Amino acid sequence: MNKQNIFRSILVAILTLTTLVSEAQNTNLLTVDDHQYSIDEFNYIYNKNNSLSQNPLSKKEYIPLFVNYKLKVLEAMDQGYDTIPSFKSELEYYRNELAKPYLTDKKATEAVIEEAYNHLSYELNAYHILVKLPQSPSPADTLSAYNKIKEIQSQITDLDSFEKLAKEKSDCPSSAKGGNLGYFTGFMMVYPFEKAAYNTEVGQASDITRTSFGYHLIYVKDKRPNQGEIKVAHIMKMYPQNAPQTVKDKAKVEIDSIYALLQNGADFTEMVKKYTDDKNSLSTNGELPWFNTGRMVPEFADAAFALTENGQISEPVQTPFGWHIIKRVDKKSMKSLEDSREEIEQKIKRDERAYAGKKATINRLKKEYNYNENSEALNSIYKTIAANKEQKSDLTLDEIAAKNYTLASFNKQEISSEDFAEYLKSKRVALSRLNEKSYVKHWNECAEDGLLTYEKSILEDKYPEFRFLMNEYHDGLLIFEISQKEIWNKASEDTTGLENYFAKHKADYILPERFEGTLIQCNKKKDLKKIMSMISTPDFTLTDSIQNVLSTFANVEEGSFTKGQYPLLDKQVWGDKTKAKGEYKYLVTLGELKPMTERELNEVRGQVLSDYQKQMEENWIKELREKYKPEINTTAIVDKKQ
Repeated sequence: MNKQNIFRSILVAILTLTTLVSEAQNTNLLTVDDHQYSIDEFNYIYNKNNSLSQNPLSKKEYIPLFVNYKLKVLEAMDQGYDTIPSFKSELEYYRNELAKPYLTDKKATEAVIEEAYNHLSYELNAYHILVKLPQSPSPADTLSAYNKIKEIQSQITDLDSFEKLAKEKSDCPSSAKGGNLGYFTGFMMVYPFEKAAYNTEVGQASDITRTSFGYHLIYVKDKRPNQGEIKVAHIMKMYPQNAPQTVKDKAKVEIDSIYALLQNGADFTEMVKKYTDDKNSLSTNGELPWFNTGRMVPEFADAAFALTENGQISEPVQTPFGWHIIKRVDKKSMKSLEDSREEIEQKIKRDERAYAGKKATINRLKKEYNYNENSEALNSIYKTIAANKEQKSDLTLDEIAAKNYTLASFNKQEISSEDFAEYLKSKRVALSRLNEKSYVKHWNECAEDGLLTYEKSILEDKYPEFRFLMNEYHDGLLIFEISQKEIWNKASEDTTGLENYFAKHKADYILPERFEGTLIQCNKKKDLKKIMSMISTPDFTLTDSIQNVLSTFANVEEGSFTKGQYPLLDKQVWGDKTKAKGEYKYLVTLGELKPMTERELNEVRGQVLSDYQKQMEENWIKELREKYKPEINTTAIVDKKQ
């Protein structure tokens, strides 16, 4: 038995489970001692499981299955299975997984995915000015940097002025090129930078944008559709970036002579083996991994994407690393959103976009629960921290906790100074290193954590479908464990019981009279003659291609066949007088009729074990019904016609 198979359908259910819960009143269907089970829970389980069944049951027919299910759960709890640490741990794991969709806004997440795909669909050629900030900037650092970028912004009139200012004022390495970054697409820059760039019109400069690096201005020169990905091979004559002109000229002469050989019919792969200086790609005959715009230096990427056909070879191309001859191997266009979705989701997890769904949920909960912050208390705590830093005295988290402030409140819940101190302690935050920005960041995270923790704790009360789903996991885990003990393991280990069961039910495992061999069926008499001719040859085997000599399709089937499977077989083997009607007119048989055969236990052990387990389960259910005496309120069921 595989536990994963048991829960596979449950794991899928969370994706679609929004409309299965009945609006009926919370009437009790089943009572066992002091345990009561509502009609709503029954309807949830019935609607979910019965819809997947090949033989759907009416609600009244389904009641015994529901009762048996709950009795097994009660027995497992009676035996203490729900108190075992491994059970608690596994249930908590499933709860955490099932809670995730309730703690992140699906619309916000989908919007971020669509935005990312839209960005990936285009490539921008942009210029950039950066005013750096230190890793932990003080308010003075921040103000100074902002004033500087604001002054630069006031002097921008066009691209020429932007380039000039980038060379003079920018802290970015790209300043030497006037701030030009070349072409890039989604996920190649930090998200705030990317968003600002894609929200800026071609021929315009962006507003001031802040990232973890500092303040930015972006000028968008061009926007074009994504060129997809390309795979190329290259031959390279390398030289150092600071090489003298004589070395560069020598490399140019060598690459030109290689290009001339290629033009005269030389094999590209052979030229790679003989002449390339790129030892990393030598083993792949010069081939490089797939790349898109921005993953190679512009000179190389532009020349590669300019090739229009597979096998086409470029003229020599110079980059900062040397000279190249590029051969196009293959190219693929950008994939659709659905085909890209999984890859985009993985990339989103690695940048700031990952928090979009969470942030939307936080904002919703703040509104829903009338969230209020005590800014006065928060400022007081920060002033205490700052004063102690200035005086170089030691302030402990216990002292923060002891202030006994209520820092925030929502839905009759509070986040206290003690809660905040515990949060800082869990994050191992040193008070001596806190500045205003990091203090606010940690407080926001603490408040968000408090909101989400509370929301997670009440999911069962707030969402009936979540409660029923958690009940299903809870019950499924318990049933698995107790069934393993009471049925599966017992049946497997009870050799005597299995032998006795087989002895009593031996007739159920008898092989009926059957034809064992090969059936060849066709519809034309001339094909029948050809088949008869072929099988009459002494060296005929089924590996011979019968179909090749026939004018129409013939059905060749090998195995064991019982009466009633094929009308022609019934007529030939069992002498059935009924007129044979079937898909084919003619039948040739190769094999023999076998009599009814008794089988030994070792021949059918798997089937016997399964049947023995079913009998053990039936007996166990009888015992449970006698022990718990379930009371069923059948009048609670309104059974619609299926």
